[in-house]
Amino acid sequence: IQTEHQRVIRIRQQNKSSAALSWEQEEDDHDNDKNKHCVTCTCSMERFRNSARNSQPPSAALLPPSPNLAYSVHKRVLPSNLIALNSSEGRRLLKTTLLSKYAESYWPLMEHFQNQTHPAYCGLTSLIIALNAMSVDPLIRWSGGWRYYATEDTLLGKCCLSSEIIKRIGITMEQFEQLARCQGVKVETKRPSSTSVSSSIAEFRRNLRDALSSSDKILVASFSRAALGQTGDGHFSPIAAYCEQTDRVLILDVARFKYPPYWTSVAELHTAMIPKDEASNQSRGWFIVNGRANNDYLVKDEHRRPISLVRETGQPDICPMGALKIEYCKASTSYAKD
Repeated sequence: IQTEHQRVIRIRQQNKSSAALSWEQEEDDHDNDKNKHCVTCTCSMERFRNSARNSQPPSAALLPPSPNLAYSVHKRVLPSNLIALNSSEGRRLLKTTLLSKYAESYWPLMEHFQNQTHPAYCGLTSLIIALNAMSVDPLIRWSGGWRYYATEDTLLGKCCLSSEIIKRIGITMEQFEQLARCQGVKVETKRPSSTSVSSSIAEFRRNLRDALSSSDKILVASFSRAALGQTGDGHFSPIAAYCEQTDRVLILDVARFKYPPYWTSVAELHTAMIPKDEASNQSRGWFIVNGRANNDYLVKDEHRRPISLVRETGQPDICPMGALKIEYCKASTSYAKD
């Protein structure tokens, strides 16, 4: 099995004596090997591969070096246009929202809310929080006999994306959707319109009301930090609540080392999703992640499986039973009719 990391090593070695492989050549190699990582998987990823051609370099050897740091920072000052959840106003907004029907996501998200373990892992962390909030079974062991999305490595342990590359350039919206579908959930990807702003905001509000009043949906936003007055740029984080009275949403910022959870207006967040991501040359947007039958907030069954049939994170994906692997691959079975 040739993993993305192994291809990175191979390309680096070849670059010592010859010119770097072209992106088209590398994509051909990927297409030829696309079924080798999972011989029983029937999910179609072709459109994600097509969109990835312009969004992620084939090799970390072609990436610029990490910047040299000039100083260390402990937290950032939250811009005045945003309201910290722990402030008196932030608490008042939360109390008001919890009495409404648009805070169903708050409790499961807070139960599994965690900090991203790397500055570029915001997309991965947002996804594992959403998956844990919907009680999605990762079907691989985090540690010992426990199956849980404890860290981003649990997610990457069953993925062909390179952690080395993600640490340098993050992930695109297309890759977020691909990763989510690989975990067996349904995902709707939405992008804002810069030409029909009023109708686009109206659609965003409808999606907020629908997702945040539901027990089986999580809404994740991808936006430009700079547009909100924050430092940095592209970022992912889940939305936990919507205060209809003030038209504000609660963003659980997964960069807990940088900013606290905060409230922002729907109009501001919509504006922050319009700037294009340089990696994909498309605007950012939001995701509606639907756990469907995977969702069960109240644990009623331990779902025990023989330890020999569930590999641990970091172990090779050796499957003794092809039919069982197809059963595990909810992305290819649960949504085959969609």
